[in-house]
Amino acid sequence: MACQHCGIDATTKYVEFYQNIGLLFARRQVEVKGNLCRRCIGKFFRSFTLTTLILGWWGLISFCVTPFILLNNVVRYLLALRLSEPGIAALNTMSASIDSKPPSVGSGSFTFKFIYGIIICATVLYFVASRSVGFLEKHAPSANASLHQGEITDESDGEYVGTKIWDDIGALNAHTKSTTWTTQRPELLSRLPYLNDLNAQNDKLQRRLVIERNANLGAKDVCEALAINELGPAVNSYVKALDNEFLAIKNMPPQTSETASTLRDLSTQEDGARQQVQAYVGHRDQKGSK
Repeated sequence: MACQHCGIDATTKYVEFYQNIGLLFARRQVEVKGNLCRRCIGKFFRSFTLTTLILGWWGLISFCVTPFILLNNVVRYLLALRLSEPGIAALNTMSASIDSKPPSVGSGSFTFKFIYGIIICATVLYFVASRSVGFLEKHAPSANASLHQGEITDESDGEYVGTKIWDDIGALNAHTKSTTWTTQRPELLSRLPYLNDLNAQNDKLQRRLVIERNANLGAKDVCEALAINELGPAVNSYVKALDNEFLAIKNMPPQTSETASTLRDLSTQEDGARQQVQAYVGHRDQKGSK
């Protein structure tokens, strides 16, 4: 019998294909039913299934019905694989009164689906990237910085700030290659960009902790209480100690007995602040194990 879509006189099979586009609070669903030839079955299957696979999930109802639509389309297509392709004679004698063009990509405006698909893919990519802090920091640090350059508003922002703080501290406390004060001083001062970034990240951390302290978030959450009462003050004290140390290094004259004494005092202050940070880490781990 003739294909009900293209009119070719060929072996046909009854199929039902569906396409769904989720629009968050609404959805657009279309369907094709009828006895179709293998050529039209393949085109409708690819068209409807691909559109649904990419655009069908975005909405509560759409998220629930999309798996069933995809399963229906796949099963219907697999059951029609044994159909033979239309012969050359059938293609040449196709009735001119019936639309012989292949199905369009899905149903509806291709431009709409193309633009909507780009928006959906970009949104998903942004969502995934913004929460892959460690991966992006390793492979695309500039993109990571752009995603988290504002205030701390969610867990991924906090993770990014924590990562940058520890990285900056590690860079500032790295062993010096120089052995004399004359050569050590410029090497230490070359690390000032890390100190500037550390101050910026610490400022964001302290502002966020003020918000959490005012909201009394530590009352029922042990981890929040540790962050508010131990981590925040410890990091702040440590950053201030590093600020004082680098300020003294910047203004310090050539090596003298007074210079050595000042460096020892500042180093003692830094060690004390570092111990506060380490105490928080140990306390947090102890609480976590309980």
